Amino acid sequence: MKKIFLPISIFSAFIMMGCSGEKGSSNESVSENITIEDTTANNNTESEETDANTGATQVMPPVSFNGVIIMPPKMSSTLTLTMGGSIHEISVFEGDYVKKGEIIASLKNPDFILLQQEFLTANAQTEFLEKEYKRQEKLVSEEAASEKKFEQSKAEYLSMKSQLEASKAKLTLLDVDTDELLKNGIKTYLEVKAPISGYVTNMNVNLGTYVGEGESVCKIINKSEIMLLLTAYEKDLAHLNIGETLTFTVNGIKNTTFNAEITSIDQTVNTENRSINVYAKVKETNKLFRPGMYVNAQLNKNM
Repeated sequence: MKKIFLPISIFSAFIMMGCSGEKGSSNESVSENITIEDTTANNNTESEETDANTGATQVMPPVSFNGVIIMPPKMSSTLTLTMGGSIHEISVFEGDYVKKGEIIASLKNPDFILLQQEFLTANAQTEFLEKEYKRQEKLVSEEAASEKKFEQSKAEYLSMKSQLEASKAKLTLLDVDTDELLKNGIKTYLEVKAPISGYVTNMNVNLGTYVGEGESVCKIINKSEIMLLLTAYEKDLAHLNIGETLTFTVNGIKNTTFNAEITSIDQTVNTENRSINVYAKVKETNKLFRPGMYVNAQLNKNM
């Protein structure tokens, strides 16, 4: 019996080991397949996140600024007086359009009359002394007069001529045409004229108001050329260059976009809020533009 039992037991053991090995191999194969599929899924997920991040960094909103409309210095003039006086007449009102040389107001001042008188007197004296000087010059050349008298005549003539030129210069500063003064005589009132063409604003005088020398009568602005004063910050400097174009909208002018070009960037930083002034020239004109109107501008490029 023992001879028969032993081979059967051994044979059974081999059969069981074989079955066990096939099951293990099958399980390991399934496990490997599952692991490979999970890894592929994870790789796909990481790729989608990377693409999403890359897209977000490529498209950034444009740099924007707040600011106001301003007038270039050459297109704005404050009308100040070089001679004080009382307002006799006012010819315009705020908002009126005036041309260069047009009368804004007239002043009363006795010193203005005296200045005109000085000019006319100096002009008459100069003409007389010039003739005397030339007469003496001729006599000296003919040895019919002394050299001393000739030199005295020359000095008197040149002295009066300088007085005439000084009086003429003073009147010119007051926008008085001296040729017209010689032709028509003394004017009673000093006329205050517009130095540029444009719109009258900041009129701060009334009839009878005394305006002193150096004080302002009004301001005139020419809106044919408009600029923007924009507020930028240190972080924006890398994106700002002269010649860059931008678009902007204006509070109070709906559904309209305008264009401008950066012409100047301030070289100092405001120590309180770390801001920098940026100036841009507006390319369009619009009758609704007013200095001080708020604007919002954006650079015409994505960062």
